[in-house]
Amino acid sequence: MKRAWGFALAFCLFLIGCGGGGGSSSPAAPVAPQLSATYDPAQTQITLTWTQASGNIDGYNLEFRVGSGTYTLINSSPIFSSATTVILTFKATPPELTTFDFRIYTVAGGVNGPYSNVAEIKTPLLPPTYLTATYSLADGGILITWETLSLLTDRYVLERATCDTAGAPTGAWASLSLPNPAATSFVDKAVAESQGYLYRVTAWSGTTSSTTRGPSLRAAPPPLAPTAFAGQALPGAVGLTWVNQSRTATQIQITRVASGGYGPTVLVATLPGTSTSFQDTSLPLGYYLYTISVSDGQQATTGPTLYAAPANPANAPSLTATVQTADLSVGCFALSPDGLWALGTSSPFTVLPAPWGTWPAWAPPASVYYGLKDPLRLDAQSRPHALYAIQTASATALNHAWFDGSAWITEVIAQAPLTDTLSFAGPYWLDQTGSPQALLYTAAGLRYTRKVAGAWVQEDIDPSNTLAGTWHLFLDPSGTPHVLLTTLADSREYSRNADGTWTRQILPNTMSTFVSVHFEDGVWADANTAWVFYKIPDVNNLANDALWAMQKVNGAWQQPVLLTSFPSTGISDSPSVALSPDGSRVAVAFAQKNGLFLFTQPAQGWVESLVPVPSVDSPLYKASFDGGNHLHILVKPSFFSTDLVDSHE
Repeated sequence: MKRAWGFALAFCLFLIGCGGGGGSSSPAAPVAPQLSATYDPAQTQITLTWTQASGNIDGYNLEFRVGSGTYTLINSSPIFSSATTVILTFKATPPELTTFDFRIYTVAGGVNGPYSNVAEIKTPLLPPTYLTATYSLADGGILITWETLSLLTDRYVLERATCDTAGAPTGAWASLSLPNPAATSFVDKAVAESQGYLYRVTAWSGTTSSTTRGPSLRAAPPPLAPTAFAGQALPGAVGLTWVNQSRTATQIQITRVASGGYGPTVLVATLPGTSTSFQDTSLPLGYYLYTISVSDGQQATTGPTLYAAPANPANAPSLTATVQTADLSVGCFALSPDGLWALGTSSPFTVLPAPWGTWPAWAPPASVYYGLKDPLRLDAQSRPHALYAIQTASATALNHAWFDGSAWITEVIAQAPLTDTLSFAGPYWLDQTGSPQALLYTAAGLRYTRKVAGAWVQEDIDPSNTLAGTWHLFLDPSGTPHVLLTTLADSREYSRNADGTWTRQILPNTMSTFVSVHFEDGVWADANTAWVFYKIPDVNNLANDALWAMQKVNGAWQQPVLLTSFPSTGISDSPSVALSPDGSRVAVAFAQKNGLFLFTQPAQGWVESLVPVPSVDSPLYKASFDGGNHLHILVKPSFFSTDLVDSHE
């Protein structure tokens, strides 16, 4: 055997009779055997068969050569005389398009008989492998792919035939024109929806072809998806319309899931394949994600999606959304009297220049500083202010920075050694002169601070009060301060009188001590008119949060009113509350999982509506009124969003 070609001399002998052939004292003249050869590429085996010699012989010798080379003896001792078949197995796949010649002769008494005919084997061109055909929505056609192990293939022939649903051909095979002869993939776009197709591929090298691979499994384009999917806001409903493209669809289905993905996906309609509209009724207010799909009974195609919501009530504010882009780090907003937004970053805190303003960017000194949650304010002249705390190795200083029209100015509000308590408590406000008013946690307790005749003064609010809780400062349009204290048991209002004393009232929102307040905020129109809002777990449905409102009318606090109960967002965001400059309008914006909601209070009572921002995910938002008493709600839909949406009247 010629080892260079990887033959294994593990040929199988098929014997006729038993034992080897014995010699004869007077042998007859041997006759040359007739040799034939076949090749099994799957097993990489050559099967040689010959006619059995007559008379007494010792056996056979078998020779081979590669191409036009010299013949080499395969067997080391004569093959049994009774054998007529031998199988030769390659150790590895032999090279493509290689010719192997074989011949055999008898041996008797040490004398070689005549050669047989030459049996030739030519190894085939390796065929393509892993032929697949599937419809690709992204490519807009049936994607056919195949692989190859061949080193000699210079082109492929791809053919297609139509077929029925069982995969049986229903038409003649026709060649497809490949853009590249050696390509191993092709997108067949000249196909009809819902028609089945089969594919097969053959490799070629010059004028020699491989065996054909295929046909593939049945592939069929699905029905065409509808286009122009649109939603119309209706009272308590969404009207859906679309344009059909499919001629084979037998069914249209519409599914709905609440915006934000909470809750199940609901199949809201199964319609005939020719339908072009549907009205989804009895919907609670909120944004919903709709998906439309078509089916021909065999395959389905998912079409476009859209966000849609029922119409807001007729007496809700009419808001128009204006979008601008901002840096990802933007997180502080303040509205000017002219209805223009100033922006700042949260961490680290920086006041950003506004295209409509004259101030440059400003940030606290590069020390250990602590800003408020909402540090940016604009005064009546649309100039920015900020409060912040600086901590050095020995002291804490509370500071005020503002732009005076030509430069940034800073001043110290209060300072104390590090061993003492000193920090801001809750939000601050600017009075009519543009001077801040704030609450401070000090070593002496909670203090109210403001600027009087150019000097900062501090006042006790309720020296006898030792309850722990969260303190909030508010200014009414006249500049009078009001303080809200939220404890685990109740809420308390402190209003400053003209003589410098403070009047306290207990609000009627007594709660069990195990129910914690997620949020409490409010606005004061004057000492006799105010609104306080709080969000707590809904005791009737612990998976929900409940938003409550209390109103102060003619100096008396009314019983709480449940505004809404909604699935908990799982985040500790605080709704945003705003009062118009004339004290006549109040607005509360808050995020649910299926949209940003708004409560306002016209004469008819509280009205719930949606802000036109369909998809919000842990949004940042702020409600405010401009100097013309027009409502604005600025929304950054998510932490990763660079969009700022100003929904305004």
